[in-house]
Parts: sequence; C-alpha cells; structure tokens
Amino acid sequence: MSTTAAVGFDLPFTTPPDLDATMDIQIPALAWQPNPAGGYRRVLNLDGHPIDVTVREGDGGLHVTASQPHDELPGLLRRMFPIQVADLDVGTNPIWTQLQARYGGVIVMWAPPFEALVITVLSQNRTGEIVRRVYPALEQHCNGLTPESLAALDRDVLRAAIRSAGPYKADRLGELAALVAADGLDRFDERIMHGSTADALAYLEALPGVAHKTAACVLVFSARTTTTMPVDVHLFRVADRLGLAHHDGKLTPSVRNAVIAQLLTHGADVALAHFVFLLVGRTTCTAGTPACTACFLRRDCRHGAPAPNEENQR
Repeated sequence: MSTTAAVGFDLPFTTPPDLDATMDIQIPALAWQPNPAGGYRRVLNLDGHPIDVTVREGDGGLHVTASQPHDELPGLLRRMFPIQVADLDVGTNPIWTQLQARYGGVIVMWAPPFEALVITVLSQNRTGEIVRRVYPALEQHCNGLTPESLAALDRDVLRAAIRSAGPYKADRLGELAALVAADGLDRFDERIMHGSTADALAYLEALPGVAHKTAACVLVFSARTTTTMPVDVHLFRVADRLGLAHHDGKLTPSVRNAVIAQLLTHGADVALAHFVFLLVGRTTCTAGTPACTACFLRRDCRHGAPAPNEENQR
C-alpha cells in the first residue's frame, strides 16, 4: 500500500505569534482543535481529499505540518493566518497602544465565508468550547462542509450532530444552506468578499437566523471589512469603560451603530481588532466587579484609574 509523506512549511511573522490567544475566541479559530502533541489541528478538504493540518509556534512564525502535500495548501494557510494585531492600524490612543502591545502576537484569522457563517450560527449563545466539539462532527457528517452537503443532511442527523450547540439551529442551518446552494457558492463568496459591505450585510441578515452580529462576524473574518463589526456584551461594556466609545447602557440597534461609528474613528483596522475587547472582558474587565488592580490598562482607563493618593505612593 502506498503512503504519502507528511510535509511541513513555515508561515513567517514579524512578531512572535501567540497561538493560544489567537485560537481563543475568534470565529475561524473554532474550526481548530488543541493538539495533544502541541499546537492546533484540523482537517481541510481540498479537491475532495481530507488533509490533516497542524500549526505550532515556530522560530519566526508558525510551523505547519500536513498529512499530505497539496499545491494550494501553503497559500490557503497563509490566507487563514494573514496578519497580526501588531501590524494593524488602530490609531494612537494610549489605550489602543497598550492593547496592541499586549496582543501584538495574536494573528487575525480568516475563514471562507460559508464556513464562517455556519460556525457563527453555531456559536450563538454558546461557548467556544461547545462549538469546537460540534463543528468537526458536523464536517464529518457532511464529508466536508459545503452548502449542498449541509442542505442535504437529514434534519434528525443534523439535530443530533449539533445538539449541544442547540438542536433548534438545525432548521435554520438547513434552510440557509439550501439558499446558498441554490444561488451557488461562487456567487455567495462574491457577494461577501467583493460586494459592498452594506449590500453584503443586508443579504446576510435576510438569511434564516442571521442578525447584525452574526452577519458582521462573517464580514470581518471573511471579507476583512473595516466599516462594521460585531458588537457583543463584552465589547459594549469594555469599550465604554475604557472611554473609547460612549453609550447609555442599552444595546439597541441605534446605540450599537453609534458605538461602531465611534470605535471606527480610532483607526482604519479597528474592526479587525474587535476581539481584543473580548480578551480583556473575559479576563479582567468582567461584568460584575472588574479586576482593575490587575489590569494592564488601568493607568489610562477612566473606570479603573488609580486614585491620586494611590498614584503618589508609587
């Protein structure tokens, strides 16, 4: 029996990559699994052939190993791991300067639009850990995720496969997959990646189970849009506490849009860096009592700045 030797190659980066932070909460990261031997792995289907791919931190970047060679693999992996937070234009506000310094090694990931859409729907009201368990099983049931394979999947099988992510999502996933399949995946990709943000946003929001946050996730991670971003409770809370966007405390559509508009004034790539607010919000700037004394942003934060007498003691 013939075998194909594994291959390896490097993806260089200027800043040493922080792979664990990269794989923490971004939508494209949820298709990757922690590898017991180190790094993260997933199966990529290229030309109908499943290829087991692992990425690890290496000297000067990421090191990729794959179970078999494919001409498109290096380009695809470079596209999936294109740029780091350190290289984004997020402006000169001291808060952004510190955020960029702390998370500079985080890679802003990319995913194909349909994959990003399915993962985002699965992640609605669910943790990343749940989606990480569900998505590979769903891909396996589909023999490689495509709009056609997902639309054709028996609904009972689909419900069982995504049960922990919410079996009620089976109908909306099946329906949106059928709509995309009827239109054609190439047309879908063209709309998302090369159409106007406004048109793509309207198109996505017309799909079953897709509202602004889900649509904006797809556009940021697949189209690299810089004119909108997903707003979740972490971003809404943390951006206000840091003084980067002000609001009245109610996350309505008009307030959400105002918050987005305020944040986008700071730099051209702020939308791509939106997830840093989640990293801060889940660690120190929590909803209840934030851990201000442990926060690296404290000196420039209007919410947690040291009291004058405390500052004099330093």
